[in-house]
Amino acid sequence: MTRLRQAGGVGIVEDDGTVYAARLPDGPIVVLDGIAGLIWSEACGGDRESTADRVAEATDAAPDAIRADVEDFVADLVARGLLE
Repeated sequence: MTRLRQAGGVGIVEDDGTVYAARLPDGPIVVLDGIAGLIWSEACGGDRESTADRVAEATDAAPDAIRADVEDFVADLVARGLLE
């Protein structure tokens, strides 16, 4: 089981379902709203392997229909240094 979390040196502000995240001090600021904000929250809220399942449950989507997109998005957040 792999757990993700906000990376060290990353600042976030959450406001009404939107997440603003940036590597400090130089950014850039990444705005995660709608499904992107939900994926961020779920990625930080449990094991990485079940993130797509939790997003699917929250959105009434079929897990297999969204799994690849959710996993790609999470991998991008990790590659940007926002999650670790």
